[in-house]
Amino acid sequence: MTLLNLIENKNMNNSIKTNSTNCSFSLIKKYGIDVTLIEIISKIDIQFSFYEKSVILEKLLEAHELAKINVDVGNITKRGFASNVCTYDNIWALGTNFNNTRNEISSVCGERSAILAAYNASLLNYLKNNSDSINFNFKVKYICMAQALDLFKIDKSIIPCEDCLAWFNTSKYFDDDTIIFSFEKHRGNLCLRAISLSELLPFRNKKTSVEYLESKKIICSDFALNSMRMNFIDEEKIYELVSIAYGKYKENDMTELSNQNIACSIFANGNIYTSNKIDWTKRWYSEPLIHCFYDAVVENAENTRVDAICYFGDEYTKNNDEFNDGVVSIKSIGRIRQKFATNDTLIILNFKDYIQVTTIGEYLPMKFIQGYKI
Repeated sequence: MTLLNLIENKNMNNSIKTNSTNCSFSLIKKYGIDVTLIEIISKIDIQFSFYEKSVILEKLLEAHELAKINVDVGNITKRGFASNVCTYDNIWALGTNFNNTRNEISSVCGERSAILAAYNASLLNYLKNNSDSINFNFKVKYICMAQALDLFKIDKSIIPCEDCLAWFNTSKYFDDDTIIFSFEKHRGNLCLRAISLSELLPFRNKKTSVEYLESKKIICSDFALNSMRMNFIDEEKIYELVSIAYGKYKENDMTELSNQNIACSIFANGNIYTSNKIDWTKRWYSEPLIHCFYDAVVENAENTRVDAICYFGDEYTKNNDEFNDGVVSIKSIGRIRQKFATNDTLIILNFKDYIQVTTIGEYLPMKFIQGYKI
């Protein structure tokens, strides 16, 4: 399917526009880039005109420049990331990683920073041009990701971290056709890498169920079957993990604030650990996978090895049954994959008519590499 087909399906305008201050393509000239020689590497059939490709390159270079200056002025991580986001209304906005301290509570990545900037710009545009016949419909079309590293020394394209993927896994402002562009070296030449969200998050539109029957069939991917053989996990253990998570889900009364009840069970070091979501306020909650993981680490310390994860629960929060929040925490999966879990770790999901067994490597096929100097 071509990019034009994708956009036509949405009945939206796919033409790439840019304001008058960017029409000179000054950064393309500064870096000496020959647009005609830049190959687009993608599984998507993207048919860009010379002008459209030039706009994407210029926007990537703007993000690259922003990432560089962020490092130069003393960003605490010594690492610069920035993004240039485009909406379906052709509003562009820049953002860079912001790190007030080294921990995650006061940090935001370049992608989310740019998305917030684009959202605010869209609101201001709506306020300026609002009429009764126009509805506010913010949706992200492109995310141009760049980093501060020397442009011609970049080997691989950067992948969004799991915190950003957790945003992209929702459906109100993003969809499968949202495309992420970045620079990459291919056969020794600078090129454009284009990745759709459906490649990064292949399960993002698959809704789980809270209907559980012990007679449900189990469907395993080839990778999952191989992992089960390696770790001596049989279907009986899969049913047990789902049944325990279901039981925890049924008994949980700590999610009345959000109305999104979620439970989790994990198989680690030969034992099963289980926990449930706890709402602290309407906004803040404790995620069950992390609870399970804590228990496993307390018992096994550095020897902890998680072989299987089962999620069970509600896809939606209160008053939000149109756009799913999701059962699986992409953020938590990303955390444990950094340590004690691997791409071979099983993920078990309860669907209406079957139980799906896949792996972390299939659920999140591309991994963000931290690369921080501190």
